[in-house]
Amino acid sequence: MAIGQRKTVQYKSDEKIMRNTETKTMKQLNFRLIPENSKVGYYCYQPKKVEHVLVAVHGISRNAEEIIRSFKDLAEQHNVLVIAPVFRKDFAKDYQRLGRKDKGPRSDYQLLAMLKDAKKHFSLQFDKFHMFGFSAGAQFVHRFAFAHPNLVKKSVLVAAGWYTFPRVKDDYPYGLKLNDEFTDISFSLQRILRLQFKVFVGDKDLQRDSSLNTDEILDKKQGKTRVERAQKWRQAMNNKMKKHGIENTVEIEKLEGIKHQFIDGVENSELHTKVFDWILEK
Repeated sequence: MAIGQRKTVQYKSDEKIMRNTETKTMKQLNFRLIPENSKVGYYCYQPKKVEHVLVAVHGISRNAEEIIRSFKDLAEQHNVLVIAPVFRKDFAKDYQRLGRKDKGPRSDYQLLAMLKDAKKHFSLQFDKFHMFGFSAGAQFVHRFAFAHPNLVKKSVLVAAGWYTFPRVKDDYPYGLKLNDEFTDISFSLQRILRLQFKVFVGDKDLQRDSSLNTDEILDKKQGKTRVERAQKWRQAMNNKMKKHGIENTVEIEKLEGIKHQFIDGVENSELHTKVFDWILEK
């Protein structure tokens, strides 16, 4: 049963978008700023028929448009509405960690506001959605799912720089101990372990450059590369699931010959197809 049908009116692109972002005029690819805050906006690709919703989150390069354009053909084919938030550098510097105390606005709130706007503007009704994140976007996705497990169906994490582990005694964002970081959410280990995640990482994603957190403590706990960190997080999640008797598992798939570039994964490893195949399988 369709979530919603595409409006027959012609959508207008905003005359003024964000800094360094051009106005988009494609019929089904829209960019919107939410009315309540001109610093919060998102791309949306709307197929003719909508049966699924996917939120696709960019990395620190803010490559939201690149991601949504890579997904649009499959989105049309499989009736998937794709929403790609843009977390501004000058407004949401800590977005991948949900916007910690005294480090900027809450990025989970920003996404919820975007979804509310999309429902109203595109006449949609949905309660839960799939998520995809690349690099820093993968950090945001799994932390958002941890904080709001009732909203998320399946989550794809691609090449996250590092992870929040299912350890209740480790301080957030390394673990689940929040202290006074967020006053309105809590991390439920039981609910977190029931979430569905799949991890992708390039087998050549081994570089330690300025885009990777190379903190000594993080290196010791999670590993020195995105490949090591993905493997250790998957193992930690699966071990906790087994310990608590929860029939679930986190899968990991290495992308052969791929470094830390989203478009490389799409063009040379069919990443976009792998993502849609997994989130839509029953």
